[in-house]
Amino acid sequence: MEQTEERLLNVAADLFSAQGYAGVSMRDIAREMGITQAAIYHHFPSKDALYIAAVTYVFEQHTLEVSDQMSVIDDPSQRLELLIVAMLEAMEEDPRFRRIYLRELLEGDELKLAAIAENAFTAFYEPLYELMGELAPGSDRQLHILSLAGLTFHHLEARKLAPHLPHAAKGKTTLPSLARHITNLFLHGVTSS
Repeated sequence: MEQTEERLLNVAADLFSAQGYAGVSMRDIAREMGITQAAIYHHFPSKDALYIAAVTYVFEQHTLEVSDQMSVIDDPSQRLELLIVAMLEAMEEDPRFRRIYLRELLEGDELKLAAIAENAFTAFYEPLYELMGELAPGSDRQLHILSLAGLTFHHLEARKLAPHLPHAAKGKTTLPSLARHITNLFLHGVTSS
C-alpha cells in the first residue's frame, strides 16, 4: 500500500469514527488531507468504497497479528484468553474501530453492514468460528461470537461508569483484570467468575 493511500485511510477512519458516515463528506476528507477531491477518487471510486476500505484497514491493523498468534496455540482456552486480551488492547489503543462498529450497529444500513462483514470481518471470523466449535461443540458458534463481542465492547465502555456505581472495586477495570473476568465468565459462566 502506498503512503498516500494509507494516510487517506487513516484520515478517513478518524473522521468517520468521530462524525459518522453521514457526517463526513469527500470534501471534508480532501480538506483534512490537503488534497483535491479528485485525488481521492484516484484511489477510491466512491465514498462508500473509501468507508469500507477505511473500516477494513483499521480492523486488519489489529486482527492480523492476533490471528497469527492464535494459530500457534493448541489449547483453545488459551487462544480465547489471548483473543480477549488482544481485543481489549486493540480497542483501547485505537478506539476508531469500536466507534464505527457501534455506530453502524445503531445507525447503519444493511448494505454497509454487509460490506463491513464481508470485507473487514471474514478473515478474522473464520478462525474465531473454529475456536467456538472447539470450546463448545454443537453450539451456536455465531451466537457465542456475538456474545463475546458484546462482553468485550460493553466492559471496555462501562469502565467509565463502573467507579461511580455502588460497591465499585478498585483495579477491577484494568485490561488484564477485564480479560481474566471475561475469559472466566465466557468459559465457566457466572457461578465461577
